[in-house]
Amino acid sequence: MTERTLTFKVTRDRALDLGADVWVGLAQDAPGSVSGETLAELREEAETIKHGLLGLAKDVPVKVQFVFDLPGVTADAFDSYRETRAHLVEQLRQAGLAEAEINTLLNTPDLNLLQRTA
Repeated sequence: MTERTLTFKVTRDRALDLGADVWVGLAQDAPGSVSGETLAELREEAETIKHGLLGLAKDVPVKVQFVFDLPGVTADAFDSYRETRAHLVEQLRQAGLAEAEINTLLNTPDLNLLQRTA
């Protein structure tokens, strides 16, 4: 079965009913949108409704992708980050790190990744 892709263009907007900034994802491949106070909420909502938006049965594989449209952040910046991160992940794998170790290493906010050993 062929995997389908559902793309959301994601922006940050002010929710008048909440009085707070929220993430808004506008579907690019079908009519519809998702929103959430956090990116995790946005992703969860997109995963929940993806088959319905595309009019597909639940057993059809659907990959959800997000394209961010944020003021002052170019698409090239996101592409460059993804390429750099993928290269770093590959180097960490070659260094013998397990996937869980790589995830922990790359998601530790106070870790000084610029520190080098002699």
